[in-house]
Amino acid sequence: YHFVGKDITRFHCVIWPAMLMAAGLPVTHTVFGHGFLLTKGEKMSKSKGNGMKPADLVKIFGVDAYRYYFMSDVQFGHDGNISMERMVQVYNADLANTWGNLCSRVFNMTKKYFDGKVPEVPADAAARVANPMLPIAEGLYAKYDACLGQVDFTGAAAAVQELAGRVNLYVEESAPWNLAKKEETAGDLAAVIYNSLEAIRIIALYMAPFMPNTSAEVFSRLGLGKIAACTDIEAATKWGQLPAGNAVTVGDPLFPRLNMDEIDLDAE
Repeated sequence: YHFVGKDITRFHCVIWPAMLMAAGLPVTHTVFGHGFLLTKGEKMSKSKGNGMKPADLVKIFGVDAYRYYFMSDVQFGHDGNISMERMVQVYNADLANTWGNLCSRVFNMTKKYFDGKVPEVPADAAARVANPMLPIAEGLYAKYDACLGQVDFTGAAAAVQELAGRVNLYVEESAPWNLAKKEETAGDLAAVIYNSLEAIRIIALYMAPFMPNTSAEVFSRLGLGKIAACTDIEAATKWGQLPAGNAVTVGDPLFPRLNMDEIDLDAE
């Protein structure tokens, strides 16, 4: 792929390939013209004074959330109409409420019910307790790979969020806080917590290209090695690779909620 702005495609699609061929150099297979970032329907420019500085946004959202927003909410290849309100909305919905909240609640329950260790699941409980995340996780690589092959970052991020949303729903449906009240459902509790932790491990791997620092932190809290060592994502995301007995760390919230009323971009 050769990425260019959509307003300079003539040079890069005609003149530049001709120059490469004349020099006996290889020509790119695909020229991809990306769109413009717009604010209130207008292209950002210095003369209009409607620009948004990346450094200012990073101070508010952090590097990973900044990256995630532009990869997930702005369809690559099209013009993207961005606003602070929309950034906060996506941050709170996808990261604070879904991904960050999932990690926080499952890590806390692991600490509370299993002394901060990945539980060992009894064979009978593993066979008895439903795992609705498994088919989603097993089909995720094909969706994710196809999206990235088509430079559809938004589609890839949405596919991962589908799994994250299903795990949150799974926790609500399974109600581990009720299972913990009875000794006879201890095995079921272990299965629910293990399934949730394993789904988090898999989500972290798929989120790594978007949010490398956050995924590395999640891996660390799961007691795993460096996430950068997982070079074969298809193999690394096979279900059931989280070792029982791993120490799980709760840590601070990954994405504290933001209040639009408390953000002062000018002050940043």
